[in-house]
Amino acid sequence: MITAWIDSRLNRVRNRFSKSFGKSSLATQLSSGWVEVLYIVALVIMSAGTVNAIIQPVNVGYVIFPNPGGQSVTETVVDAFVLLLGAAGVYLSYLSGRQTTKTRMVNFFLIIGLFLILMALYIGIYVLNAKG
Repeated sequence: MITAWIDSRLNRVRNRFSKSFGKSSLATQLSSGWVEVLYIVALVIMSAGTVNAIIQPVNVGYVIFPNPGGQSVTETVVDAFVLLLGAAGVYLSYLSGRQTTKTRMVNFFLIIGLFLILMALYIGIYVLNAKG
């Protein structure tokens, strides 16, 4: 009963978005998946350490604050970039294993995905070493 009520309310909101944005495919994608996008954005923001950077502000002159207890705003941006880079690498590696992908694209997706994962690991380890 509650699920049906929530679904009807969500369908009303989706219908309003589709009417206001039109019938383009981008608008349909955004109106149908906006909750998922908001969830991912919130997850990345929280995982990057935004709350720590807001609660314990440090000197702005540091890109990476050399203390394990503090975190600068720029370091938060770097952490968010590393998270997104690693997630993109995992997704591209996932795409390489799908059967719907063209055969010549499998190696390309896998190599690019692994490269992105390695780059995210390198930057993450560099930040950890710089913090001391």
